[in-house]
Amino acid sequence: MKDQEKKEKKEKRPKKKRSLIGRIIVFLLAVLALAGLLAMAMSVLCSYVDPTKFVWLTFFGLMFWAILFFNLVVFALLLLLWSRKVWISVIALLVALPGIYKSFSTGVSQNGGELRVMSYNVLQFKDQYDEEKRRESVAYDMVNMIKEYQPDVLCLQEFSPFRSKISRKDCIVQYGEMMGLPYTYWHEKAHFGGNVIFSKYPLYALEEDIPFAKENEYGAVARVDAGPKGVFYVVNCHLTSFQLTRDELTVFSERNNNKEQMEEYGKSIVSKLVNAYKKRSQEVNEMLAHIPHDGRPILLCGDFNDTPLSYTYQQIHGAGFIDGFVKAGHGIGRTYAGKLPLLRIDYIWANEQIQPMSFKRIKYKGSDHFPVMLDFNVNHGL
Repeated sequence: MKDQEKKEKKEKRPKKKRSLIGRIIVFLLAVLALAGLLAMAMSVLCSYVDPTKFVWLTFFGLMFWAILFFNLVVFALLLLLWSRKVWISVIALLVALPGIYKSFSTGVSQNGGELRVMSYNVLQFKDQYDEEKRRESVAYDMVNMIKEYQPDVLCLQEFSPFRSKISRKDCIVQYGEMMGLPYTYWHEKAHFGGNVIFSKYPLYALEEDIPFAKENEYGAVARVDAGPKGVFYVVNCHLTSFQLTRDELTVFSERNNNKEQMEEYGKSIVSKLVNAYKKRSQEVNEMLAHIPHDGRPILLCGDFNDTPLSYTYQQIHGAGFIDGFVKAGHGIGRTYAGKLPLLRIDYIWANEQIQPMSFKRIKYKGSDHFPVMLDFNVNHGL
């Protein structure tokens, strides 16, 4: 009887109404939650929209982590206020799940990879932390780092001669010998592009009638013959970058009261972003159309200059390639070492004939990128 009486008293007790200020706060939070939901939906959907058709959606993909953090904060505030409007933020977080899956890895690393590939944008051997450091010193320091991890195949982007009075060819050959990677491949003609492939195993150029074997600025491809470990293609790519200057990267990250300068840099940054997104859209479609399609295993490595929430990423994924980081990495896997935070723009992709075993991002300071590395097995070769 006492329990019944307590229950009846509780039901009769009037619910506390929010104050006017409380109702205003909840209303504003609900508006912010709706804005966050819309932004998150556009961030996830931008992967499926070609930037040449509608470029502005791509900016939401670039801001995925910021949008996710915004929605988490609004969700927490609505939850603390016990507002029913929290359902809006719950939907936003559910919408974010595909983006989280692409951007955050809980993959399991395995031992037993027979082969190792490393990809690294060396920034023309400039040390972003020490502008006075000579390129030759930067190049030699990178040799020591690379030798420590002993890759079987190495894909470098933005490679440039680091010694004076030495030809590009001799520089590449000498660099390979210093690393214990004597086989090299790059485009020798006008469109060098800075993409060089080094290998412990013999490298073979593609036939001239295969489109990707012709000169282009965004990548090079060679066939690797690793004997009993397998025969496979390795593609070394460097898609068009945003080409932002140091001043443009710092003007908004530091206190700056010069409105004219901020406006000038702002217009320049937006213009560069738009042009780069459109150019990469064309490049990724050309690349996927021109890579070898003869049934061999393929590794697709390089600096793609696009995040997992991008048209570039979705096109490669849709072509049947596996993101090595998602499969065998861990965490967010940031690869851009510059001032823009949480950007993963360097990838090692594998087709279904490659088995990723473990993925590692190497926290080596020098370039504005971190090296990435994949241990793998070739399932079968031709």
